[in-house]
Amino acid sequence: MTHLTPELSANIANDIYLIKNQHTRKLFFDLYSDQFNFDTDSNLSGKTGAFILLKKEQSLGLAATGVKQRTGEALIALKGTSNGYDALTDLNAGLKQFKTGGLVHQGFFYAFQTFLPDLDRFLSSIPDNIHTIHCVGHSLGGALATLTADYLKAASGRTVNLYTFGSPRVGLNFFSDGARRRLGNENIFRVYHRTDPVPMVPTWPFMHVPDSGPGDLLLDSSAALNPAEYHKMANYIASLSGTEEKHNWELVRKKRPPTPIQRSIQSWLESDGPLSLTLNTAWVAAEAVMWVLKKVVELAGIALVLGGATTFTLMDQLAIFLKKAHDFGKKVSHWVTRLLIRLGRLIGIVVTDGTNITIALIRTIFIRMHNAVSELVLRAGRHTDH
Repeated sequence: MTHLTPELSANIANDIYLIKNQHTRKLFFDLYSDQFNFDTDSNLSGKTGAFILLKKEQSLGLAATGVKQRTGEALIALKGTSNGYDALTDLNAGLKQFKTGGLVHQGFFYAFQTFLPDLDRFLSSIPDNIHTIHCVGHSLGGALATLTADYLKAASGRTVNLYTFGSPRVGLNFFSDGARRRLGNENIFRVYHRTDPVPMVPTWPFMHVPDSGPGDLLLDSSAALNPAEYHKMANYIASLSGTEEKHNWELVRKKRPPTPIQRSIQSWLESDGPLSLTLNTAWVAAEAVMWVLKKVVELAGIALVLGGATTFTLMDQLAIFLKKAHDFGKKVSHWVTRLLIRLGRLIGIVVTDGTNITIALIRTIFIRMHNAVSELVLRAGRHTDH
């Protein structure tokens, strides 16, 4: 199995930002010329702006074929931008059907579409002996790398490996599950810090690729540092700089720190202790939402089917679904109420066992949770270059 090492993939995700101007672009070429060949067709040019209104054409990434020990391999490296965070937290952001199936965030979809012609040209020109394509990206570049990897797998049939660092969520469950199956668990390396807020958006029901399992590579981080610091690639590189870990994904996987998510979500829901909104509690709250939805399916046999034009529409659908679940019967009602009590406590809305549970109340709680988590992310975006 041919994979980039943790150290190499992290360095590429960091160094791809050098392509933003002509003076530093050659430095990137020089750093990796012993492994990859960057020719005149290597540029992936696209448009970004606020990700909704596409304004500025720029180099979003590079495509290359391997040389020497990398013969038979290809590389797609995509850079993030510093101006897409507002779109990730916008409830009016739309959804688009991706080419492989499933709904994805429209900002990522539009940016992907702008460099797709370059990507197709590269794919049509690579030699037949290319058996493996590596897709690498950090932050918003990680989201674009996810779409690129899934597209290339479907279009080429070759092995495609995906390496993301601090990536936001990309699409809804159908897309996430499909991409994970197509790429294969063993070929996905989603690396993120516990206190990096960017992987928390867009908020539920958007999902990571993968959201759990062997490709879900959590790194430890201190709560003492500004969360924005843990979104920077310099700190991802530092976290992967252990003598052995930097060469071995299995060791990175084994060193996953314990998290509240690994403890009982049921106990968290049943607790009546005080809560404050931190990155950790927001994380647990997101897991609790998923736990309750699965419980509804188990106890009531009804499932949430999502679709719509915007994230706002999804919130409406979630509120209607949970109201129906609450009214279904006592067992289901108990877990929906406990979820609303705990989420309400995080954002200052008092919900008790005797509260009249309405669609409007559920919707308000979820929108306020979305806004509270979004503010954490926007702060990170204002304090980091990439």
